[in-house]
Amino acid sequence: MTGPSIGEVRPSQIVTTFGPGAIVDLETLSIIVASTASWSESECPVIREHRLERALGVDKFLSAAPSEGSPFALRGTVPAFIFPRFQHCPVCKTIAEIDQGDPPDAIYSEREQAVLCMAPGCRGNPAQRGTRRPAQMVPAPFVVACPSGHLDDFPWQSYAHRGQTVCRMRIKLVSRGETGTVSDLWILCDCGKGSRSMSDAFGERATDHIGQCHCGTPWVRPRGREAKCQTPMGARTMQRGATNGWFPIVKSALKIGQSADPIVSAIQNCNERQIDRIDSLDKLRNYVEDGMFEPLEGIEPETIWRKILELRGEVLPEEQDLRWPEWCALHDLKRYSDSSQELFLEQGVVPEFISNKIAQVTLVRKLSEVRALTGFTRVDHLGGIAPEDEAAVAKIMPVYPRERRPTWLPAAEVRGEGLLIELDEKIVGFWETEVAHVRAAAMKSKHAEWEMDRGRPPSVFPGARFVLLHSLAHALIRQISIDCGYPASSVRERIYSSTDPARLMAGVLIYTASPDSEGSLGGLVDLGSPSRFPDILRNALKQMTRCSSDPLCADHEPDAHASINGSACHACQLVSETSCEAFNLFLDRNFLVPTLAHSKFAYFSDPYRS
Repeated sequence: MTGPSIGEVRPSQIVTTFGPGAIVDLETLSIIVASTASWSESECPVIREHRLERALGVDKFLSAAPSEGSPFALRGTVPAFIFPRFQHCPVCKTIAEIDQGDPPDAIYSEREQAVLCMAPGCRGNPAQRGTRRPAQMVPAPFVVACPSGHLDDFPWQSYAHRGQTVCRMRIKLVSRGETGTVSDLWILCDCGKGSRSMSDAFGERATDHIGQCHCGTPWVRPRGREAKCQTPMGARTMQRGATNGWFPIVKSALKIGQSADPIVSAIQNCNERQIDRIDSLDKLRNYVEDGMFEPLEGIEPETIWRKILELRGEVLPEEQDLRWPEWCALHDLKRYSDSSQELFLEQGVVPEFISNKIAQVTLVRKLSEVRALTGFTRVDHLGGIAPEDEAAVAKIMPVYPRERRPTWLPAAEVRGEGLLIELDEKIVGFWETEVAHVRAAAMKSKHAEWEMDRGRPPSVFPGARFVLLHSLAHALIRQISIDCGYPASSVRERIYSSTDPARLMAGVLIYTASPDSEGSLGGLVDLGSPSRFPDILRNALKQMTRCSSDPLCADHEPDAHASINGSACHACQLVSETSCEAFNLFLDRNFLVPTLAHSKFAYFSDPYRS
């Protein structure tokens, strides 16, 4: 859709909330953001983050161009199409598709940026009421979607006639107003043979009534279609503004540069001229054996040579793990001690009352993060499936047409501050193998059942360590949002969890970030001071020992109930989806502290100690 600006969203929302394939409700229209194939690349600012580019296989990232008014503008535009195409007249109740029919009952007015009803008999029609203005139509309230990401207009005609029909007479959506439920809404056709309650479009047999998925891709082009659908479950009716209509798949990385790699750091500590003279693996091996490069001792020459070639740009890096280099960088306080850098670290103080469980606290006074939108799902989120999993990727709808290999993805760069809390590795290792393994096995079993119920390929359960770190992150987010003044939805988590002996990680980064140049104002990182952090942590853990939903919450067993979570509910552990990396899954406060139901699983066994 081209033309003048039709609405406003922030550029960063194109990644998190209103990306390609998402429906945006504006004042007079409902639109769907177009795929990246329709974007004007030359008008979009470029964002670079080499680690994330390599991991996602693209050349660059582009941000929605800031403009006066809106990203939906003539220059620097994020293009969009009107969707749904069917509109509803609140005056005469007609349901009609825009610019279809001869003459059409619904037309789009670019001057008014609204869809006008032209149905005969409508009291808003100027042909019927002198100079009266046409009635302004509203988007149809229902659409159909499928778990593979397809989206389409609701099949109003075939649904009303209970099957395919050649009838093209006018249909209406009316409310009988008897119960206030969807069963009050009826579709009526002027032919007199088509009438049906909308209640049949919902429920277990809804697919029998609305038909199979037609593979609609209206964000690629109006009335667009794909060849086939990946999901045999069929289409589902949903409200146009339903929250499960678009779940973004976002990959992010902190901007740390190559220097976060310990091998790169070792190479950079060597004589630069001597490194430049190395032109073969054999020459490097000889130099290392002769002791010319002391920082490289103990590292395999083949590994060093590969890294040198990567730094020279002669080969593509094999490393696509985003978290391990960040974990290394967050421990390199010496290298990131300059406030002019994009990552600025300071040593924090571990509270004395918990020093036997927490190894280190790091104040991240400055950080920069790039968030890239890779795709989305509808109806249900991916949950525990890692987006890197090949079977999971098949269920993700990309933000670009499938037949095209993308060279770029939409992204946003944000700046902020945070706190890194690192648990003691020896204590965590003992806890997860000797203390939490029974309850973790129950969560693992429920996770496999949860995936099977949704027709998903099995994925790796993240383990007790991840559940512990994730639960701690949520406890801190809830407590920090109270003490620092930020809304809880703006405080985010980044989990560093790994049991790989070569890459052991056990920590959480709690941070806040915003797209403007200043980032945040220091309110969060100041909570890491010795005078404030002990109380923050103590209060966060104390809050987890009780829940207003106890004893039901504390007694929740993951292998016996519907949720794969343990003891976790909205009153104690769940946070905003903008804050959580895992859609509020893999949580259990029994892993954190003693509760009314269990005390033997707690990592922090005595949160009251001062």
